[in-house]
Amino acid sequence: MNKGDTSFEHSLHLEIPFESIKQADVARKVLLPDPIMKPEDFQVTYSTQDTKLICDFESVDERILRVGVNSVIESIKTIVETIDELC
Repeated sequence: MNKGDTSFEHSLHLEIPFESIKQADVARKVLLPDPIMKPEDFQVTYSTQDTKLICDFESVDERILRVGVNSVIESIKTIVETIDELC
């Protein structure tokens, strides 16, 4: 792969259920500002569908995908724990 090639050959689609539409949207909004360290190697998009947070990941290789997904899942875990404490 040439430097600057943004060919994402690996992807993952996750749907995380929440108890309400509002909780799913809050999670999406909290995740949006998180910077991607190497956007040329890894990208993630967030959306919601009813009570689900949708995360679509793309990367240039499996290792980068695994590391990036793990980071986002840790953030989602923190969001869920915070929602549980506040509700």
